[in-house]
Amino acid sequence: MAENERFDTVLVLGMGGFGAQLAEWLQGAGVCKRVLFLDDAAPGAAGPLRGYADPVLQSRCPAAFVGLGSNQLRTELLQGLAAAGYRTPVFCHPAAVVSPGAVLGPGSIVGPLAFVGAGVKAGPGCLLNAGAIVDHGALLGTGVHIAPGAIVKAQAAVVDFAKVESGEVIFR
Repeated sequence: MAENERFDTVLVLGMGGFGAQLAEWLQGAGVCKRVLFLDDAAPGAAGPLRGYADPVLQSRCPAAFVGLGSNQLRTELLQGLAAAGYRTPVFCHPAAVVSPGAVLGPGSIVGPLAFVGAGVKAGPGCLLNAGAIVDHGALLGTGVHIAPGAIVKAQAAVVDFAKVESGEVIFR
C-alpha cells in the first residue's frame, strides 16, 4: 500500500464522533496540518454537510474525506465530492497493516491496528475501523463498514453497504 498523500488542509464531512476521530487520525499521521469540517448541526463547522461545492472551500481543501458511519450517505457524499472535483484519497492509519496487494477504493479509510490481507478488493467508501481484520482474497462491496474487532475471513464477500458488527465473523 502506498504512503498516504499529504495536504496542507483537508475537508472532513461530518463533525460527530467518527468525524472528530478521523480528523485526529489524519493530523496525527501527518496527512494534513488543518481540518475543516462540514456538518449541518455542529457549531464551528465551516458550513453545511453538502456545502462542499463552495469554490473558496475547494481552493483551500483539495482533498476530502467523509467521517460518517452511514454507509449509503458516506458513499453518496463521496460521489458528490468527486463530481465537484475533490480528491477522495484512501487513508490508511500508520498503525494498520495493509498488504501491498490489497486494492482499496477511493475514499476508503483503514483505522489503527486493522489488518488488510493480500488480494483484498474493497469498493469505494469502505470503512475498516480500528482492529478490523479483512483476510486475504476477501471482497468488500461499495460503502462497507467493518466495525472495530470484526473479522472477514479469507475469500469471503461482503455486499454493498453492509456493516459487519464488532465481534462478528464473516466466513463466506
